[in-house]
Amino acid sequence: MGLDLQQWKLIMTRYQIAIEELKSDLNIIDMDWKIRLGYSPIEHLKVRVKSIESIQKKLQKKSLDETVDNITTKLHDIAGARIVTNFEGDVYLILQHLQHRDDYRIMKVKDYIQKPKPSGYRSVHVLAEIEVVLHERVVWIPVEIQIRTLSMDFWAATEHKLQYKYQNGSIPQQAIDALKQTALVATQLDSEMSVIRQQIVSHEQNKEA
Repeated sequence: MGLDLQQWKLIMTRYQIAIEELKSDLNIIDMDWKIRLGYSPIEHLKVRVKSIESIQKKLQKKSLDETVDNITTKLHDIAGARIVTNFEGDVYLILQHLQHRDDYRIMKVKDYIQKPKPSGYRSVHVLAEIEVVLHERVVWIPVEIQIRTLSMDFWAATEHKLQYKYQNGSIPQQAIDALKQTALVATQLDSEMSVIRQQIVSHEQNKEA
């Protein structure tokens, strides 16, 4: 027997509050960095909460009953956020900020930049619990946060669309090899942009000195 509408409403509301809390926190940090440093590593931010239908399909895929406990303790990607930066170094700057917040609990970090997936996919995935203050108590809600550069985001979005196109059949090996090659090109682009950025920063510092 599944959950009733009221139970679903309570669950979904808490995840929506958590994602709004995260969004608000990052917008504040973005403004603070811009004011104090004249630069923010956050290029843009996307957030989402899975639909009830998507959650139900995920439960079925994992052979889990539709219960509050299974949803809140076994599924960790119901609420998600993607933080996109300009430079690879900014990915780790944001990660460091998240790790030092008292209202976040970092449960797991998967660094697919240092160790890319076989497909070429690169990003840092963070599983965090966010403190949500309700009327009568405090709860901690899990949120999956992905942090990546613009080039990583472009590659991942394009690769996802191609995978969807071929979901009913295998992707040609030639296309798989080409995707891996473009991932290397994106990595090189990130590296070269970081070098250019450092050259500009060093030049400005020398002028001030």
